[in-house]
Amino acid sequence: MAQPSAQAFKKGLICQPTSRAELLRAMFERGSGGCEVVRLLAGGIVLSLGLAVGTPRCVGADLWGGSLGITSDYLVRGISRSNDHAALQLDLHYLNTSGFVAGVFASNTQIDPDAPSDAELSAFIGFAWTARSDWHGKVLVSHYAYPWNQEGSQYDYDELDVDSAFQDWLDVTLSYSPNAPRYVLFRGLMGVTCKSAEVNLQRPVLGKLSATAGVGYSRLDGPDPAGYAYWSVGAAYNIAPVSLVMSYVDTSAAAKALFYNAAAGGRWTGTVIWRF
Repeated sequence: MAQPSAQAFKKGLICQPTSRAELLRAMFERGSGGCEVVRLLAGGIVLSLGLAVGTPRCVGADLWGGSLGITSDYLVRGISRSNDHAALQLDLHYLNTSGFVAGVFASNTQIDPDAPSDAELSAFIGFAWTARSDWHGKVLVSHYAYPWNQEGSQYDYDELDVDSAFQDWLDVTLSYSPNAPRYVLFRGLMGVTCKSAEVNLQRPVLGKLSATAGVGYSRLDGPDPAGYAYWSVGAAYNIAPVSLVMSYVDTSAAAKALFYNAAAGGRWTGTVIWRF
């Protein structure tokens, strides 16, 4: 899960669309910022249904947009990329009438607690569509780079995300990376295959206040391949164009073995996002 952040809102802005054009944009934004409401990635059954319900179609004018946010901890699938510190994040994206999407994302990071603060820069392209009004889909290909990290390009990686959403309360995402960074004891940092899946839920409870929850599983290959589960519960309050999100995030014990202290172990996070 990507806990809510400006990126999660590459991979999940909270919005309440009022037109077909806004619905399409909302689908894209739900996965175009680095954090899903818990950058959770999970489930495949709903996704396969979403891809089969109809012919992709998009309506409305070309759209430019973005978001600026600050989060108390930049978490991706339950793993901190800011060493438990706050992160400032920016997302800029474009969506045209055919469904083509492209954008960039930036955040301060500190993946290695013994290294100076760094930045995560990513670029993505993809395609978004709607099907039978209730289903919305998105495919994104992203490249993540850490240009000022002491390890150089060893942390850089690529990722494919396939996302499907039903109405505005269920979101399912599958992710694949052929070269995700993993630190292996006595062997150092290496790129390995990583597969993740997650399900996120969001339901209005009172006015502009919504309850959120998510669960996911991520598996990394390489020497002694292993996987871990992650989950979150929380609430989101939307006062457009600003969203406030609070989440409690946790991971299974296996996450500690893979990522040491970077793994969330029962942690509250708060995020404020301004969309434009």
